[in-house]
Amino acid sequence: MKTKLSIKILLTFLTPILFPAIVLAAPREVTLFPNSARVTDVTRISPQTMPQGRFKAVVTLPAQALPDSLTTRLDPNSPLKIEDQSWKQISRQDDGRIGDLRRQIQQAKTERIGIAAAIQSLETQLQFWQSQAKAKAKSAEETVGLAAQIGKSVKKDTQEKLALEPELERLDKKIRELQEEMTRTAGQKETLWEVTLMFSGSAVREANLTLIYTLNGCGWLPLYRLDARPRDGVILFGWEAEIWQGSGIDWNQVDTELATLQPHSALTPPDMPPWIIRPRPEPRLMKARQKSDVMAAPAPGAALYAEAQDAEPREARQSTYAVWTLGKKTIPAGSRQRLKIREETWQADFVHLLRPSLTSQAFVHASVKLPEGSEAPSGMATFLIDGAVLGKRPFSFAGQEGTFSFGIDPLVTAQSLLLSRKSGEKGLIVDRQTQEWIWRTEIRNAGTSPIRVRLEEPLPQPRDERIRITFQLEPEPSEKTPSEMIWLMEIPQGQKRSLSTTIRLDAPKGLELDFGWRR
Repeated sequence: MKTKLSIKILLTFLTPILFPAIVLAAPREVTLFPNSARVTDVTRISPQTMPQGRFKAVVTLPAQALPDSLTTRLDPNSPLKIEDQSWKQISRQDDGRIGDLRRQIQQAKTERIGIAAAIQSLETQLQFWQSQAKAKAKSAEETVGLAAQIGKSVKKDTQEKLALEPELERLDKKIRELQEEMTRTAGQKETLWEVTLMFSGSAVREANLTLIYTLNGCGWLPLYRLDARPRDGVILFGWEAEIWQGSGIDWNQVDTELATLQPHSALTPPDMPPWIIRPRPEPRLMKARQKSDVMAAPAPGAALYAEAQDAEPREARQSTYAVWTLGKKTIPAGSRQRLKIREETWQADFVHLLRPSLTSQAFVHASVKLPEGSEAPSGMATFLIDGAVLGKRPFSFAGQEGTFSFGIDPLVTAQSLLLSRKSGEKGLIVDRQTQEWIWRTEIRNAGTSPIRVRLEEPLPQPRDERIRITFQLEPEPSEKTPSEMIWLMEIPQGQKRSLSTTIRLDAPKGLELDFGWRR
């Protein structure tokens, strides 16, 4: 009895040394970047006494953590001092969620085997009945009976087979989705990082340990919604973030931030390549392949220079990206979820842009001028007019002012018709050539509300001082640039407007002219 008691007491003292307590770190603060996350964990450790007055503690990190990025620190008033940290991969425990997914996958596979076997059995029966159809009956009555029996059996087996095939497809899809979810939940690896920390100083029962590290398999994607309301003169702007994490651990009530720029890290700066100036070697004839190889080769030090750009100090990079604080969020492992970032109403000036020399279609443009600067990182946006979806395309915005296109308004058109084109000669000795174009442009608003229109037409640009061009424009354009004529006008609902453009050209007779794309 005393022997057993002595062994029990001995194991009580030796267990912390031989099998130190492993602490699973759980995030408290997370900054999500587009394709990774910076995670801050604060955990309580119980350092175990080691020989020579040293102490040891073990914590674990997810498989997708980058151990090289790990920074650890103790409270400033802690009697302990971190002397060393090391890490190794260990097999992960099959936690509850992963175990549940494994059971669901196995159950679905078992069910699939049963259905596949049933389908194979029905196919065998169908082959049997098809072979019986070739058998010779002894009488006409027996032939009729056999045909009826075969037809009835084939119909029954075919119906059962057709009913089972969709179920087989459903199970295949379910197995595939469960396997994908397990991959995300398990962090794509069946391992964890075991981090061992060695301390010096005075013994303590517990201490707070802060761990900061980079985690792959996480990220976020901005999603936008721009709903134009031309009648109200506003754009309803919505911004959501789709976030995900595959650490294998659910993040419960984590202080969450979003950042727009992927972080970089480096312990040492890149080597400085020598700057050498010397005479350029004489050019030599080379084969085409050799020449292309030389042209494709990077300049000396180019890779180091590129690395230097990436290794820019973190303090300098802080001014180049924005961070949004979302507060405390719960983010389950493996799942994607959307979080609302911002909803705003932007005052906007709407105009229908028309270029009738190119197309009869009218494009709705909206210009905004915000009271304060705003930033929306590059992402996908859904564009709408009055709640009707127009489509999706990439979107980004920075600053206070911007112009956005909301596609075509089918109720507004502009038709440009060439009424006349004349060419001729003039002068006493017929030494000049002339050209005259007359266009009529008709703008129609078939909508139920008035619109503002910006109509743009090309302005011919002579490239020879001997070419003279004159215009007759009704009405006169609101603006002129070196390359465009611009008309700004209001068109009431159900109304139309017309304008006339006459362009005359005069040039020496012997001067060959290229009249460009608009003739």
